[in-house]
Amino acid sequence: MRVAIKETRLGLRNSTTRLPFRYGAACLTRCPQAVVRTKIEVDGRLVAGYAGDCLPPSWFDKSPHKDFAQQVDDMLTVIAWAEDAFRGAFSTPTRFFPAWYDALRHVHRRCAERQLPPLLASFGASLLERATIDAICRGCRANFATVVRANQLGIVAGDVHPSLAGLEPRDWLPHAPTTLIYVRHTVGLSDPLTSADVADTERLDDGFPQSLEAYVQRDGLRYFKVKVANDLEHDLPRLRKIAEVVERRRGPEYGVTLDGNEQYRRAVEFDGLVAAIRADPALVTFWKNVIAVEQPLERSIALDEAQTSGVRELSATKPVIIDESDGTLASYPRAIELGYRGVSSKNCKGPVKSLLNAGLTWLANDRGVRADYLMTGEDLCAVGVVPVQSDLCLVATLGLQHIERNGHHYHAGLSYLPLAEQEAALAAHPDLYARQHGVIAPRVVDGKFEIATLQCQGFGFAVEPDMDSMQSRDAWDFASLGVDSY
Repeated sequence: MRVAIKETRLGLRNSTTRLPFRYGAACLTRCPQAVVRTKIEVDGRLVAGYAGDCLPPSWFDKSPHKDFAQQVDDMLTVIAWAEDAFRGAFSTPTRFFPAWYDALRHVHRRCAERQLPPLLASFGASLLERATIDAICRGCRANFATVVRANQLGIVAGDVHPSLAGLEPRDWLPHAPTTLIYVRHTVGLSDPLTSADVADTERLDDGFPQSLEAYVQRDGLRYFKVKVANDLEHDLPRLRKIAEVVERRRGPEYGVTLDGNEQYRRAVEFDGLVAAIRADPALVTFWKNVIAVEQPLERSIALDEAQTSGVRELSATKPVIIDESDGTLASYPRAIELGYRGVSSKNCKGPVKSLLNAGLTWLANDRGVRADYLMTGEDLCAVGVVPVQSDLCLVATLGLQHIERNGHHYHAGLSYLPLAEQEAALAAHPDLYARQHGVIAPRVVDGKFEIATLQCQGFGFAVEPDMDSMQSRDAWDFASLGVDSY
């Protein structure tokens, strides 16, 4: 299939969390939600495709001298560069893969010239990549998993990673996408752990849980993603309490990923946390159930051989994986060389990258014979409809069994969307959504999301967003968020 991009459009609307989400040095309470639309020409027809994500503080760029307003401005600038790059690469009918590769490299070059992080370049490009893929799927009248397995995107894996030469995604992907996926519940740095931890002045009256304890009880959770802060006096008592809360309900049957969010500037700092956990009798079961350790070291040293001896030692017993360090297509192969044993999948880093990284993981595992290397599904506080459903669709295609999900936890379901879009999402995806406490929100059943209806035409969502209900880049203003530019 050859496609040409005829038009791109960015829409913005604000969202407010029901609970503050503290990760690393940042705390998310309000942010813009961005939706990109591309219109492509396929066989003489114009077809629209969409992609979306939040624009969060201090994740893509953690430069201490940049406040949230500057970070949002940079994100919008890079998205605009990506629009230019994709319109240029797809100005005439062309195959997806080589044009995507050219556009991605163009965005990375522009970011490098402005000294913006590679992760931010990947994000901007990913929005246009996802919207174009959604349009291609709709043009093919097929779902994402089918398009990928048939390689209708024309992915030539060996052009990016020579070790994958002669292979296609169907060689390493499962035969069918998953239709049920376990939720790995995020425990943020300031989340209350028990009902008693919720201060009277902060208690909500929206019917949804606030504490980890209440979520475990209501949703039957069995997987958790726990944030740590590089503060032993804070982290250790909190980990003990998390273990106590979870084990009281689940016994020893649960899984955990530990997320450092780049909080560790020296490997020895994280080694101290690991040693303390291993020495703590109250954390024996907790440590046994740790599936992976995610991005403990800040990205400036995370792929430096001189700084990663601790990673190699720890990965001998617990896989250490990269997330924020996965800024370019070359990041994961470099991480494997240094002793890391896995990588995260996030749509915001690019679905083609996730597909290729899944191939590298499969290859590192002797073509699926072993399971020493792993790929995890992680979240960017994604909310419905477009962001969360396309991300779930990606990991379903990869065959992952659990994924970090926190958008439904920190946000009040789909309430930030126009009512018509909320109702349409419920009608089209009644397995994923339900009416809950007066709002339409994703539902967790026995610790899982049901996602069979995401296998619809397109990239995981049947409901197309109303672009006219959003603000343009020029009309939107940071002051509309009503937050300090921290």
